Amino acid sequence: MATANSGQLSAAIASFRNSPHLLLLRPRVQHYLWGNRDFIPSLLGTANPEREPYAELWLGAHPELPSLVSIGGIELPLDELIHQVPETILGGDVCAEFSRELPYLLKVLCAESPLSIQSHPTQAQSRDGFERENTAEIALNAPHRSYRDRNHKPELLVAVSDFYGLRGFRPLDQIARVLDEVEEFRVFGRGFESTPTALKSLYETFMRCPQSEVDAILGPLVKRLGATQNERLYERSEREYWVLRADAEFSRGDHKDRGLFSIFLLNLVYLRPGEAMYLPAGVLHAYLQGEGVEIMANSNNVLRGGLTSKHVDVDELLKSVTFEGAEAEVLHGEPCDDASSASVYRSPASEFQIERIEINGSVRYAGIADRSAEIFLVIEGGPGAAIRAVSPSSEVDVRLERGGAFLVPHGVVYSISAAENATLFKAAVPNNDA
Repeated sequence: MATANSGQLSAAIASFRNSPHLLLLRPRVQHYLWGNRDFIPSLLGTANPEREPYAELWLGAHPELPSLVSIGGIELPLDELIHQVPETILGGDVCAEFSRELPYLLKVLCAESPLSIQSHPTQAQSRDGFERENTAEIALNAPHRSYRDRNHKPELLVAVSDFYGLRGFRPLDQIARVLDEVEEFRVFGRGFESTPTALKSLYETFMRCPQSEVDAILGPLVKRLGATQNERLYERSEREYWVLRADAEFSRGDHKDRGLFSIFLLNLVYLRPGEAMYLPAGVLHAYLQGEGVEIMANSNNVLRGGLTSKHVDVDELLKSVTFEGAEAEVLHGEPCDDASSASVYRSPASEFQIERIEINGSVRYAGIADRSAEIFLVIEGGPGAAIRAVSPSSEVDVRLERGGAFLVPHGVVYSISAAENATLFKAAVPNNDA
């Protein structure tokens, strides 16, 4: 990619402003330790000889890791381009509503081992926490910082392989049974009532009790489960499997990670490819294993409650969590209204919407980015698929393979075709008037 001086870049941006068109995106990678070593390298067609974990592929304009965009033969971070021409990319309405920022972040998430037990803050909590930590002069990249930005982070994940996770507290009667049936938890079950208030008290007690008490409770439990596993192996559909796996990953010697307790309290969810789950603010959750395409508000705020070596902020977590028990809802894509080959996954979030699109030699996908910028990612499509995205109004023709991504600016008409079967995901801002 060419290196440009300021004059060349200004000329390229001016040309783009006068004639908006499709833009190739280069996603960026987060190498968190829990990441899978194969899926994202295979998706991108890159080797990974050092077997480095590839945890997340980011497609968006979050300042922590913005995608790179090609414009006039020059590559620059997407957030910088949006700063230069916000209305051209986002449209006037979205600029006004979301402070001239792309309101969503699209990811490919690949978990080889469990992520932290976590919750995401509300918009008000994010704003207040960010300002409070700024006032305290805590650096944005400080390991003990809880708030990386001012935004909330509702998110939705669509599985692209068998996917296991924890989502939300189980129905309260199930939790009451767990406290009675698991002998190490019976001390907590005495007098437990199946109410949100009692659940809050239970969770807060365990999150705040001294490490010595955590070890005294979880140590014998883990030992007992390990002995049982010697007689028969637990399946991934059993939460005992994840307790032992998480213990091996996160406990240190005789000191047990208190996040193990949450595995018994939360719904264990199994998603088949194409199924999804939505996570609003306050829902305690953890991804355990699998690959998925995830969309969220443009934020990286995470409040952790265990199963991690990262910062655990109990006070902020407890302010965030919603203490309600219910079965976890599994979402299924709904056919789009235009009778195309796309399925949309709906949620209450105003920042994002995601579609799964199937195309082949006889089926195309066409549209216009009428609400705001749209981002496309090719998740499946072999070398013979010959995927093309065309913008007739600007005569721009983008050629893509598996792992390819592009952005459609606001108001640009486009169509996508493929010689063979291909699967794409589209991220967009929902049209609330539709």
